[in-house]
Amino acid sequence: MLDEIVVTAQKREERLLDVPQSVSVLSAQTLAQAHAERFSDYLTRIPSAAIVENQAGQARLLLRGINTGGVGATVATYVDETPYGSATALANGAVLAPDLDPSDLERVEVLRGPQGTLYGANSLGGLVKYVTAAPNTTATQFSAETSVEDVAHGTTGWSARAAGNLPLSETAAVRVSGSYREDPGYIDDPRLGHDVNDGETYGGRASILWRPITDLTLRASAVAQNIRSNGPNGVDVDPVTLEPVSGALIQNRTVREPNAIDYRIYNLTGEYDFGAVALTSSTSTSTLDQVQVQDATGVYGDLLTGAFGTPLGAPLDQRMAQRRFTQELRLASSGPKVLEWTVGGYYTRERNRLDQVLNAVDADTGAPAAGLSGLAVVGLASHYDEYAGFANGTLHLSPRFDVTAGGRYSHNRQSAVQTTSGLLVGGDLALDASSSDNVFTYSIAPAFKPNRDTTIYARVARGYRPGGPNVLPPAAPTAVPRQFGADTTTNYELGVKADLLDRRLSLELTGFLIDWKNIQLLADVGGFAVNTNGGSARSKGVELALTARPVAGLTLGANGAYVDAQLTEDAPALIGGASGDWLPYAPRVATTFSADYERPLSDKVTGRAGVSWRHTGKRRSDFDTNYGQRHLEAFDQVDAYAGVTIDRFRLEAFARNLTDSDGVVALGGAGSAPNGAASAAVVRPRSIGVTLGVRY
Repeated sequence: MLDEIVVTAQKREERLLDVPQSVSVLSAQTLAQAHAERFSDYLTRIPSAAIVENQAGQARLLLRGINTGGVGATVATYVDETPYGSATALANGAVLAPDLDPSDLERVEVLRGPQGTLYGANSLGGLVKYVTAAPNTTATQFSAETSVEDVAHGTTGWSARAAGNLPLSETAAVRVSGSYREDPGYIDDPRLGHDVNDGETYGGRASILWRPITDLTLRASAVAQNIRSNGPNGVDVDPVTLEPVSGALIQNRTVREPNAIDYRIYNLTGEYDFGAVALTSSTSTSTLDQVQVQDATGVYGDLLTGAFGTPLGAPLDQRMAQRRFTQELRLASSGPKVLEWTVGGYYTRERNRLDQVLNAVDADTGAPAAGLSGLAVVGLASHYDEYAGFANGTLHLSPRFDVTAGGRYSHNRQSAVQTTSGLLVGGDLALDASSSDNVFTYSIAPAFKPNRDTTIYARVARGYRPGGPNVLPPAAPTAVPRQFGADTTTNYELGVKADLLDRRLSLELTGFLIDWKNIQLLADVGGFAVNTNGGSARSKGVELALTARPVAGLTLGANGAYVDAQLTEDAPALIGGASGDWLPYAPRVATTFSADYERPLSDKVTGRAGVSWRHTGKRRSDFDTNYGQRHLEAFDQVDAYAGVTIDRFRLEAFARNLTDSDGVVALGGAGSAPNGAASAAVVRPRSIGVTLGVRY
């Protein structure tokens, strides 16, 4: 019999089966069986989910194909009650989703389709919600594990994790966890050395829960994670044929391209139960600090070499600092009623800064070129303030028929100041701009429940992404937009969820259609790089998730999606998209099949084994005015594990990407490598390892 799953997708605990929308859940057990360490190990197991990642710490998340390559996120990310990342297009929110180590998580909830009513900005395609393990006041717990793995064509990596829970009294408990992971490299650079994309990830979480009185629960938590990557996962390829130009797993750079990202998340959540209603307050602050170097020799090298008469490389140093404060207050009905409702208010404040400095180095030695530092210095300070009010409710018209509906009104104000200096930008300049937005989002979902274990529903929902200002000089042509508006998605879906055969089979089948209007695009208009709006798109498809337990100990899973996501109007000629073009990196077909078997071998020994196969179908790259969209081939990944649990100890061997697939997951434009090649990020080669764990 399959376990019953409880989620908080609608900001109240309820059975997954009762939620009238598409929600996938990855449990702690699923994450452990997958030996998951990063986004790419588990999110692609979700129907219609995809990831575009060219370096550790820099990932663009896609749900239901909603993506055009802009700089604002189309998938929102939450850590418990905290929205994470930037809501604006001025702080690289699209590629800085928090890739948290999944150890000590209770589950990951993935809400597919727009979530603008309860979760607000940036949930055009959906939402990824990390739910961390809460402190337990009734049991002392401890777990630890360590792993070692070897990556084909690369080096050896290792990791260690530990978590502990300690009750302090009958009303208080604390939980602490930590992790360290050394990521092996597998990309070589003839000039800079072997395995240039190795790195490390380390961090921890702490949470304390206290019930000072019967009806009041307080939980304070802190999350910290640092990601260090010494280089991107890119292979130099011909921009037309996509064939490697220097050999498999080889890149050529003039300078190293390290990337360091630090996440910090702090939250205090309080809930007071008045009996008929419950009041929840969530106060959060989060920070992100990134220091990155990009090799811009392919863009500026010839210019600098021609101007100064000596071969020069061009490192672009970039620093990003995000500071965000969020307060949400909501009141919700308690217990089963004819009308279950939630109303709330929301405020968020962001203070972000992006600094970029273009320098020159000797192309042969990499040493700084004398007198040529700070050739172009650009700083962008941006402020974002948003206020919102929302309401959501479920009306039980009969024991078998419900209607869930809600709405949210959001208002934001933004301002930005850009400063420039340096030889290549013509001296010192300071510019400013501002904008404001008002957006209404909504959802409505009637649901029919012929029995307790079946829900048939329809859903219409809207999501949005905030607009913002473009910082321009006063003399900029009038054709260059001074600001860009919010873009919106409207989702129509029909779905059925059911637990069948005495809960030995779980089924979720969904058909959807999403209309995307006023799409935000990053483009060059009149010689100015700006965010603009243009064109529309439609994504339609079918998603299927099946889980079966035909006999004791055996669990079979099948997930899949067919997604047809394409432009329905021409995008501005300056980005190269035409009506009928596929939306970037959205696979037409993606499937996952898995089998896990567990069997007691004696009173204290249990054996287990499992295998999974993931298929990522054909995709198209970003829009490109020079080469058009490139066709990216389908690829497959096979993962497996086998091991035993002896009393409290667990020993497992595991393998990822057994077939050593080299599928392309991200593609840079021509010139993204100094030799004029494009840079193609590929999946990690075959890795084989072993894990030893203990649990008390």
